[in-house]
Amino acid sequence: MTFSPFPLLFLQASATTFITCSLAWALLQLARRRWPGLDARRSPWLLAQLAGALTLVLVMLPGSSQLSLFAAAPQAANAAPAVHAPVFAVMDLLPGGADDLAADDSLPTLAWLWLACYIAGGAWHARRWQRVRRELRALACLAERLDGLALQSHPAFAGHRAPLPPVLEIDAPVSPMLAGLLHPVLLLPRHMRDLPPAQQQLIVAHELAHLQRRDHLWQHAGSLLQPVLWFVPAVHSFHERLQWALELGCDRAVLSSRPDSERRNYAAALLAQLAVQVREGTGLPQPMGPASLAFGMRGGQAVAQRICLIRDARPAAHAPWAGVAALLLLPGLCGASVLLQPQFAWSQAAQGASPAPSAARTGAVTGTPWQAPLATLRVTSEFGSVNRPGGKPHGGMDLGAARGTPVMAPAAGRVTVSTDRYEGGARYGKVVVIDHADGSSSLYAHLDGRLVQAGDVVRAGQQIALTGATGKVTGPHLHFEVSRHGAQVDPQTLLGGTAQSRRPHN
Repeated sequence: MTFSPFPLLFLQASATTFITCSLAWALLQLARRRWPGLDARRSPWLLAQLAGALTLVLVMLPGSSQLSLFAAAPQAANAAPAVHAPVFAVMDLLPGGADDLAADDSLPTLAWLWLACYIAGGAWHARRWQRVRRELRALACLAERLDGLALQSHPAFAGHRAPLPPVLEIDAPVSPMLAGLLHPVLLLPRHMRDLPPAQQQLIVAHELAHLQRRDHLWQHAGSLLQPVLWFVPAVHSFHERLQWALELGCDRAVLSSRPDSERRNYAAALLAQLAVQVREGTGLPQPMGPASLAFGMRGGQAVAQRICLIRDARPAAHAPWAGVAALLLLPGLCGASVLLQPQFAWSQAAQGASPAPSAARTGAVTGTPWQAPLATLRVTSEFGSVNRPGGKPHGGMDLGAARGTPVMAPAAGRVTVSTDRYEGGARYGKVVVIDHADGSSSLYAHLDGRLVQAGDVVRAGQQIALTGATGKVTGPHLHFEVSRHGAQVDPQTLLGGTAQSRRPHN
């Protein structure tokens, strides 16, 4: 069965995004304890959501996994290659050292299931967005537009001279709200006329403050990220905090230069609106969240908190540095997410654009079996595997090992290369190449240290280097290649004396 690596790549990106957003949430929670004024700032909460979305994209870019500080976890191919080469036992790491990882396709299956769940979840959130927009359009169709004398006679606009957005009035127990993105409208319930004129004017001032501050743009930006990052709980918390910051920011803007009596009127208006919705609003559509900025629409507990802030104390103090700090930290957070991304190594049957290894590359090498180059063998990438769409088959095999693990010569020979720049480049990092009998040669790359020089004669089992993470790698490991008469061969075919077959043969 041909396996597409995209689901695994997306699973890796999703896991990285989850970690990144959770870390951002923890950091912002700590910052809130130190600086309570952060609650009234919009930028940290929106930028945290944006960091999650950027992480999801960055991790899926070609080559991003090369920057990760973590080594890839072993995961073998879904499709068995044409020649069934034995796979190393993972000695001292797996119970009994005989679990058949090569036949285990649980991770690819999980990746496909996750991709299907993600698409379903995104579709559900997109439908929810459309449903709310339809409800708002329905309310707008039922509403009456106020202009001219009708607008001038409305108590909420007495003495108002500044330009206004379109004002609609509806006979329904909804909250006063600013709705829409490109052409926002002010939707007012008719029951608002029952409030004292001073309270009506404060409610309108609150909604117009949203428009002045361009809060509807922030609101929609945060809401559009919800279907993309719906699977991250921290993102929903970010969005709730963004909503809270928009309301607190408007409270502060409206009340900053008003006396205490108007602050009390403002709190009374919030309480009156909540009472109307509790008394009459059950069973009626209440547009919320993704498409409107409503006065008092966050529920009783949130309204009570705002009333306490308004009546008992001044709204939260300015934190002008918060936006700049969040903007500066955004690239660092995204960069850290790429560096700390978890790794899944997988193999793909080389078909179509990725040519299958030739017989010369996969053919067995006969003769005395070689010794293992490491004391403990853990395969993280097999010979001939493809770990990226359109990539080339792997010319050797990767053996996971901690930095500084001794590397031994598997057979006697003469060192022909010992360099930090193999073939004039730094991609392979520090490299040692040994020529053996019968035209065979072996290459050891990404070393942390080289213990032999060109021209040295080495015996089988002699230490020649230390494993590392030099060059273009995802983490510490040994890249081990073998060639015979210039053609690459599967290293496992030479290590028959040190390898256990862990894949059943037909």
